[in-house]
Amino acid sequence: MADIYQPHDRLFRAVFSDASEAASLLHNVLPPFVRQSLDWTTLTPGTFIDEELRQSETDLLYQIEHTGTGQPASVYVLLEHQSSPDPLMPLRLSRYCHRIWEADLRDDPGRRPLRTIVPVVFYQGSSAWTYSTDLNDLFSKGTRAWPWIHRFSYVLLDQTTRRTISDAEVGLRLRLIRPTYSGCPPSRSRGQAFRGDDLPGTMSQRQFLKAA
Repeated sequence: MADIYQPHDRLFRAVFSDASEAASLLHNVLPPFVRQSLDWTTLTPGTFIDEELRQSETDLLYQIEHTGTGQPASVYVLLEHQSSPDPLMPLRLSRYCHRIWEADLRDDPGRRPLRTIVPVVFYQGSSAWTYSTDLNDLFSKGTRAWPWIHRFSYVLLDQTTRRTISDAEVGLRLRLIRPTYSGCPPSRSRGQAFRGDDLPGTMSQRQFLKAA
């Protein structure tokens, strides 16, 4: 497997390479109806890396058990390296998910049901993500309700606009920048949001996230 040289990969790998830390972060950012239906003690690290994504993004695929059915589901996490948002991201992610399903069917042609995939985009660009996360919005307004028009969406973690970050994110980012940043934020109770102005000195949250 070729090495990855993108600048944010170190942060991405630190956040998502450990199953318990990945579970902590994903549990905080996924919608309640999703996180409540998953058994987070069963999350296993993902290894699905698409070679075609190397120049613009990095991806990981996790497996986790759905509590209602007992069937395995997946959380697909994509680190978007591009400096500006992509209006075609729903289409791109849909294609990536199709590749995962196709790989599953190559291994097991009779596999039913197909695995459930929760796509997550982790974006740290230079401008806020303003485009829709729904594939349906890429079609003309008058045809979006037609039954043949695809519906597909994803969870967006836009680090340029988030005003608060979870304890899991804070700890992991600080661990990466400790060699160059000696300050340490005050301790927080579990589940309490952390804001950029809690950092010593004048470093804002955006500067903090960029530094990480």
